[in-house]
Amino acid sequence: MSRPILQLDALRMVYNADPGILARLSGRADPPVIAADDVSLDLHPGQTLAVVGESGSGKTTAGRIATLQERPTAGRVLYEGEDVTALTGAALKAFRAKVQMIFQNPYDALNPRLTVGQSLAEPLTLHGLVPRAGLRAAVIEMLEAVELRPAESFADAFPSELSGGQLQRIAIARALIIKPRVVIADEPVSMLDVSIRSGVMNLMRGIQRDTGVTYLYITHDLSVARYMADRIAVMYLGAVLEEGPAETLISRAAHPYTRLLIQAVPEHRASATRRTRIRLPGDAASQAGLPSGCRFHPRCPLAQPICREKAPPLAPVGAAHRAACHFADDVQTHGLGAATAATA
Repeated sequence: MSRPILQLDALRMVYNADPGILARLSGRADPPVIAADDVSLDLHPGQTLAVVGESGSGKTTAGRIATLQERPTAGRVLYEGEDVTALTGAALKAFRAKVQMIFQNPYDALNPRLTVGQSLAEPLTLHGLVPRAGLRAAVIEMLEAVELRPAESFADAFPSELSGGQLQRIAIARALIIKPRVVIADEPVSMLDVSIRSGVMNLMRGIQRDTGVTYLYITHDLSVARYMADRIAVMYLGAVLEEGPAETLISRAAHPYTRLLIQAVPEHRASATRRTRIRLPGDAASQAGLPSGCRFHPRCPLAQPICREKAPPLAPVGAAHRAACHFADDVQTHGLGAATAATA
C-alpha cells in the first residue's frame, strides 16, 4: 500500500468545561470532555476512509483536527510524512489549499450575500491560483464538473434560490475548485432527501476517479460508509474500536459495537425522506465520564468482568484489520452469539 498522504497520529483532544457561577461558588466543576483519545488513522492517496459512529463519538472532532481548524491536546497531524500540527501563517494557508472540508449543512456553508460565482471565485482569489480575468471560466468549469447546468445561470444565482441538493453540489465545488489533494467530508448527505443523496455520493465518487482526490468521509450511516469507502473506522466515545477494509469489516466485524451498528442499519424504503440515525440499546456514556476498562462495556451484550477492569488494545484481527475487544476472535467467528468465558 502507498505511503499515507495524511495521518492522524495518537490524537488526544480534551475540552475543559467553562465553570458557571454556581460551579465556582460550590467548588464543583464539570469534568473535562475527552473528544478524542489516542486516535490514529491513515488516509491513502486516491482512497476513501469513512469514520462511522453515533453522535458524540469524536468523528467530527477528528475531521476538524485533520484540517487544523482545531489543534489537538496531544498527538500529531502528518501530511506526506511531515508534522503539520503547529503550522501558522503562510504555511497554514498553503496546507489548507491542499486539505479542504465539506460541511454538513449546505445552507450555512455559503454566504447568502454572494452569488454562487462569487463564492466559488473566493478561494481561487484567496490562494492566488487564477488571475481575475480567468475567474469566470474557472467557475463555469467547476459548475459543469458538479453537474449544475446551465452553469452560467447557477453562477449568477444566490443560495436562497437553490435547493438543498444544488447547494451541497456547490459546497463540494467550492472545496474542490482549488484542486486539494485531501477533502474532509463531514456528513455531506445527511441533510438531503433520500432521493438526491445517491446522486451526490455518485458525484463525489466520480470526481475521485477523475482527479485522484483522497476523502475522509464522516458519517453516522454505516451503509453510506460501505458504499463510499475503501476502509472504515468505527469510533465510540472518542476512540477507534475497529478499523479495516470496508467489505471485510462489514462481513467479519470483530467488535460487538460494529455488529450492533450493522444490525441498526435501516432498510431502504422508497417513501422515506430521512434516514434514521443510529439507535442502539442503552445510553452512550458521556465523554466527560468514561467508564473503566472497555468504554463500550456498559452497553455490550457480551461484556465479561475483564471488560470492566481492563481496556483492550486496538490489535490486529486479520490483514489490515484491527479491533479493540478482548473477545475479538470469538465475535469475528460467532457474531453476537459468541460464547465467551470470563477471563481473569
